[in-house]
Amino acid sequence: MKKIRFSVLVLFLLSTALFLSAQAASPATTASTKSAYHLTTVSWVVSTKDNMDVDDRYVTLIGHITGKAKNGDYIFTDGTGTVLLDGGDKSLPINQKIVIGGRIDQAYFGWGNLEINVKQWHAAKTP
Repeated sequence: MKKIRFSVLVLFLLSTALFLSAQAASPATTASTKSAYHLTTVSWVVSTKDNMDVDDRYVTLIGHITGKAKNGDYIFTDGTGTVLLDGGDKSLPINQKIVIGGRIDQAYFGWGNLEINVKQWHAAKTP
């Protein structure tokens, strides 16, 4: 009985060590991939609606704000579609070309709206 317990303990410790070494060997695929901003389009963001795998993904969008929604969010377009921006305490310019860096916020169980939580923004440079 003691041999079986010892064998199970050794097997557990070996499998844990292998798992931890595999995680340590590839940290860039987990932390940096999730936090890196990805230049994309509004149509791609809208196509991810209700896809929890992309919730909280950081994106970069280039376009302009066409107005404000009733709830205080901004209506943003890049020519491929429209999406709501939650500016938080930021005041965003309307009808000016801007670059948005933010996080996708999915609506959970049909509650709320698909929107981008704006983390940073700046005026787009025109050539």
